[in-house]
Amino acid sequence: MTEYRTDQQFLDICDNMLNGNWTDAGKLCAESGFYANDLKNSFETIGDNTGIYDVWDFCQLIEIANKYR
Repeated sequence: MTEYRTDQQFLDICDNMLNGNWTDAGKLCAESGFYANDLKNSFETIGDNTGIYDVWDFCQLIEIANKYR
């Protein structure tokens, strides 16, 4: 059974964003079932471990992910 919206998936998305792999981050975001509220909740839970502190990065990610839904 596939798990969705796990902490590890969130961290993988953030790693892709930090490394400039926005397309991969967007695909993973869509495939793992993250929507804006899910990203917000995950960030509030483990945000200090992501290296991402700009909300606009997540806005851009959501736009990319929506193209793959």
